[in-house]
Amino acid sequence: MHSRKPEKLERGAVLITALIFLGVITILSVTSMRSSTIGIRLAQNEEARFASLEVAQAMTEIVAADPRTTPIVGGAGYSFCTAGEAGCNSYGVPLPAGYVADQVAAGNLNVRIERMTPPDKPPPRVLESSIDSFRAASFRVVADYDRSDEGLGRARLVEGLIVLVPSN
Repeated sequence: MHSRKPEKLERGAVLITALIFLGVITILSVTSMRSSTIGIRLAQNEEARFASLEVAQAMTEIVAADPRTTPIVGGAGYSFCTAGEAGCNSYGVPLPAGYVADQVAAGNLNVRIERMTPPDKPPPRVLESSIDSFRAASFRVVADYDRSDEGLGRARLVEGLIVLVPSN
């Protein structure tokens, strides 16, 4: 009879040991899955941030490439904006057809072009041009892109722009 009791105790110990190992493996699996999920979310957030910056950068490049977006009118503080921006002097930034124009139309992207210098300001001496032949108008271009409500990111990009205007 003594030989049967230790067998029953051993069988119970094996079951308890197996359950402990199973519990540890389950905890490690859940932890690994959580870590993977966090990694995926971080990657998606970084991708959304980068894509948002690209759209904002595209808008500032459109502004810099088209002289119609930086009219030499008004004094310091005069602003030219896309529709929907509050407190602007003028609206209707010309945009080429495409993704950027679609984002502006959808209300996800806007730009504010603000004149920073008064009229008849000479250009900075760093430009090494014939300063007497030009006057300068400097602008601050602020592009805002926001699709954060859709999980697609938000970005604000601020750039400076100097336009040289021949003096009369």
